[in-house]
Amino acid sequence: MCGRFTITEENPDEIARVLGISVDELVELSYTPRYNVAPMQPYWIVTADQETRRFQPATWGLVNWYETNRREGAKHINARADSLASRRPYREAFAATRCVVPADGFFEWTAEGKQRFPTWFHRPDQQVFGFAGLFTSARLSGEAEPTTTFTIITTSPNDVVAQVHDRMPVILTDDAAIDEWLYPKQTADRLQALLRPAPDTFLAATSVSTRVNSVAHDDRACLEKVPQRPGQGALSL
Repeated sequence: MCGRFTITEENPDEIARVLGISVDELVELSYTPRYNVAPMQPYWIVTADQETRRFQPATWGLVNWYETNRREGAKHINARADSLASRRPYREAFAATRCVVPADGFFEWTAEGKQRFPTWFHRPDQQVFGFAGLFTSARLSGEAEPTTTFTIITTSPNDVVAQVHDRMPVILTDDAAIDEWLYPKQTADRLQALLRPAPDTFLAATSVSTRVNSVAHDDRACLEKVPQRPGQGALSL
């Protein structure tokens, strides 16, 4: 599962460079670093307009046109890679409206009694990357305008994440993978081939402050390093 993530890069030009997007679009979105992105919050995604990549505002938690209310998005913050083509909430988006969710890290938790200890998974160089995602723009009954929402695809963990959790988000590890994922006419077999765990060397794990446990906190203090806690395995700090 991926229930929180980060994008801490302060330079919009760097994000635009990594994702192959015009920095002007990112500036128009009033980009600011995020240290604790949570479900049902507004964010932004990268979509494809023919051969051009675009930024697009979107809310985390996929809501299809047939849902009765937007609270259903909380059930669809993640989509399992092995059931995208068969489950109703995801199959249309998997075929036609795929996206990239910009990030530079994500959190998973271990527990000891009632205490929850977060681990931040990130690239060793803390550079921006993209999660494989799906999106839809839907207008529900009673709404005046459609709203764009998205989900993050998950797969089995690599050895780094497996120390803490049994799922991880699908990471598109380079520009070629992003191109393939966004290509509108991509074959189902090739899409499925992209939905694999990131290499072990792609991610490092850092034990961080329990401040991130509350969605009310979204600041650099969420990533303050702390000593390793029980149940976190032999993390690569």
